[in-house]
Amino acid sequence: MISIESIVIGLVLIFIQLYALNIVERSPIGEQKLLSLSGGVAISYVFVYILPTLHEEQEKLGGSLALDTELYFLGLLALLVYFVVYAFAETKGATQQKEQTVYMVQISFFMVYTFIISYVVVSSDVQKVESLFYGLAISLHFIGLSYHLGKKHRPLHNNRGRYLLGGATLAGAITGGLAPSSGLFVDAMIAFSSGAMLFNVISKELPFEKEAHLPTFVISSLLYSTTIIALKAFFNW
Repeated sequence: MISIESIVIGLVLIFIQLYALNIVERSPIGEQKLLSLSGGVAISYVFVYILPTLHEEQEKLGGSLALDTELYFLGLLALLVYFVVYAFAETKGATQQKEQTVYMVQISFFMVYTFIISYVVVSSDVQKVESLFYGLAISLHFIGLSYHLGKKHRPLHNNRGRYLLGGATLAGAITGGLAPSSGLFVDAMIAFSSGAMLFNVISKELPFEKEAHLPTFVISSLLYSTTIIALKAFFNW
């Protein structure tokens, strides 16, 4: 049975996909601090939650064909896929294409990404204290991701892209609620999302020097990571 926490997280993620630009630009703490906060929490989440989870799922994968690296390879494949997506947007050929064509190529891949993340969030059925910290990290990650996608192509994003991302998030949440919560397929989804998130966080959410509020980034990263480590030890997550 899907927990109330998973439903709330799913609704929050859909809202963020629709209004990320407004959330960042109207933030009471300022755009620079919010994006630094997002990057700090997201990079901590990758290293203290996502990578250990990927390692745990790989260790669970048994059978005569298990090579101890299948899920890691899938994570690497996802990282390469999203590197190519970003690299494509910067190529000379892409700059000669219509803006709408380039943007739709990017948004299509990120629809897949947000679908997978939403699927994993809902199917994992996180509850209580864990859901608070899990949902916080994913929400901030989606704020940063949607903001960077929308800032460069604002008219296209406002008129079409944000609704496509919101729809993909909703579809992922619904599928996650109906599909099995464990098994090889779920493990593959976790692995792929891990690699994609690792690239997206490091390449797009680590703030550039001129755009960063360094104290916010460092403090949020250390505070989130140490809190998660302590809670994982206390609650045996």
